[in-house]
Amino acid sequence: MNLDAALCESIAKICGVPAADVSQNSKLEDLGIDSLAAAEIITDVEIRTGIELPMDVLRGLGQLRTVGEVAAHLAAGATSPPVASGP
Repeated sequence: MNLDAALCESIAKICGVPAADVSQNSKLEDLGIDSLAAAEIITDVEIRTGIELPMDVLRGLGQLRTVGEVAAHLAAGATSPPVASGP
């Protein structure tokens, strides 16, 4: 799954907003995303994509304002190997 699509779907799910309301220009504050929601969203994105994102990615989210900025930040940090699946 594409990181941008996974991010938008995760935001809609975690924040309880219609997917149509989540765009690259949507402001995180307007969507109700705080630090706890951000952590939940990142975990959900990892599950949806099978990509483990480094903790540095989560730490950097506090300076970002829009969904598009988060998507670019995640893409830059998504160079790590996929999450290992269970037994």
